[in-house]
Amino acid sequence: MAEEGKYVFCIIEAAPQPILGADGVRTITYRDLAAVVRDSPLALAKPTREDLVGHLRVVEQVMGSNTVIPVEFGTVAASEQEVQENLLAPRYEQLQALLAYLRGKVELGLKVLWRDIQAVFAEIVAEHESIRVLREWIDAHREAHTRQQRIEIGQMVAEALEAKKRREGEEILEALAPLAAEARAGQVLGEKMILNAAFLVEIQREPEFDQRVSHLAEERGQRLLFKYVGPVPPFNFVALQEIQMEGQ
Repeated sequence: MAEEGKYVFCIIEAAPQPILGADGVRTITYRDLAAVVRDSPLALAKPTREDLVGHLRVVEQVMGSNTVIPVEFGTVAASEQEVQENLLAPRYEQLQALLAYLRGKVELGLKVLWRDIQAVFAEIVAEHESIRVLREWIDAHREAHTRQQRIEIGQMVAEALEAKKRREGEEILEALAPLAAEARAGQVLGEKMILNAAFLVEIQREPEFDQRVSHLAEERGQRLLFKYVGPVPPFNFVALQEIQMEGQ
């Protein structure tokens, strides 16, 4: 039989009534903090997407009635005592301060992508005379004689694309950031994505934030696709590496 441990989902303020779930979710308390856990094999099998979805589902359910500090997916303690002594006790003041900061706030996520990358390339050609002139020169000469120029124009277009992506993404971020307590821009992936951002927003300002996103999407919807999600657990606003179990 596999050695049993405690799988940790998140940290909350200790509630008067313990959190109980049909799937065995419960809390381990230390003073006025509580870790939301479930019995689990100490050595986890290779995690699957289904496991990750299950982790997120539990954290989201707990978030419905509590301020949560999400703990990194896959965190397992050896025992209830280890949760108390290695996770909660040594970080007590840090976790208290983080819960106070997160209280009354939600995380909202936004990804923005260009709808038609070919149209964007056409814009770049129109905006940069040097690219336009070089392209015309390449078109007027035989392919065998333009290899170096084709490499050069590819680099010029790539640089112009990145600059355009950064500029348009920053415009949207600057329009939304004043409505958030904190905003964090993440990595943009692929040619089309121009913004991948998370916003920590006070609950009372969420309708205003929603309205601003809707306005931007309506204003720029012909060129841009807005993918807006939330509220979600504030994973992007927690220093996860600082609250992992010892030795993980």
